[in-house]
Amino acid sequence: MSKRKYVKYGIGFLFIAAAMVTLMGYATMYLWNWLIPEIFGGTTVTFWQAIGLIALGKLLTGFMSWGPKSWGKHHMGYKGQHWRAKMEAKLANMTPEEREKFKKYYYDRCGWKTPQDLTENPTNQTA
Repeated sequence: MSKRKYVKYGIGFLFIAAAMVTLMGYATMYLWNWLIPEIFGGTTVTFWQAIGLIALGKLLTGFMSWGPKSWGKHHMGYKGQHWRAKMEAKLANMTPEEREKFKKYYYDRCGWKTPQDLTENPTNQTA
């Protein structure tokens, strides 16, 4: 990509970022001024105070990047895959009796009926 395209993309990004900050600021200001004085008896805020509230919220809750890899290791799919691999490894090292005992313990702990219980008593399937 040429240098000219990078400059165009940079200017476009700055324009979109400024538009988003402005939109979020006005949305925050409007919602605050509509709800907070009515509900809590608070004061109204200006546009710049609304921008400050957004910045404060981001500081307190953490900045989250955008994009396909933004969730990284914290993405639920990753956790699920990691947990599944860990459980499969644990179950693979057990004898069939230990595996059944382990499964029964967790079904009982969660209050679920085991698949065996459901096949033995199909009319009572409340889990």
